[in-house]
Amino acid sequence: MNFKYSWNKQKYEEFINYLKNFTNLKYKKFNSKIVNDETLEFIGVKTLILRKIAKEISKNNYLEFLNFNKHQYFEECMIHVFIIVYLKLNYSDLMNMLKNFIPYISNWALCDSAAKNYSQFIENQDIIFNEIIELLQSLNPWEVRFGLVLILNNFVNEKFIHKILEICKSIKSEYYYVKLGNAWLISECYIKFPEIMKKFLESRILDKWIQNKAIQKIKESLRISKREKELISKLKIV
Repeated sequence: MNFKYSWNKQKYEEFINYLKNFTNLKYKKFNSKIVNDETLEFIGVKTLILRKIAKEISKNNYLEFLNFNKHQYFEECMIHVFIIVYLKLNYSDLMNMLKNFIPYISNWALCDSAAKNYSQFIENQDIIFNEIIELLQSLNPWEVRFGLVLILNNFVNEKFIHKILEICKSIKSEYYYVKLGNAWLISECYIKFPEIMKKFLESRILDKWIQNKAIQKIKESLRISKREKELISKLKIV
């Protein structure tokens, strides 16, 4: 399919039919089960194909394409994510694109695929970090998880570690994927700053579920020694 033309309603419908040519029924069943999102339909197109399509669209009239994107199918949403990833935007435009995508996040796969490591954030960490903190105030749990995973992928460093710990303590959501994102962030902090995190976990200031899930994820890491895993197990809240 040619991705260089101007998009309109008819051409976008042709695009959806084009996507359906790549349907893999076995993959569709598997993917819909692990993503577990009843708000979206699934075509069953593998990620590698979606990435290739998104890369081509990102080179051309991608804004027109996104205007016609109905976000009806999981694959449409993933292509939206991958277009953002492939664009060479400055940090401000990138952050705006990500914020505009947030309303379409309805599952962990879309959230975590969009909240990746972005090189554009490196020289503008203070500004971006403050914008992410604003995301964490949202009543939308997916927006909160999105902020947590952005921090996990871009800000677990010496400059921000203590601010991150304050964030981890302040998150009070009972939403499963927010709690899981918080535990994941804590485990990543432990891997990079074990001494700081041992003291943090020893304080047992966290919610029991989050502390124990974080310890579980630390123990699952291949970057942690067997001896460390034995020691960290003692910090579980019973």
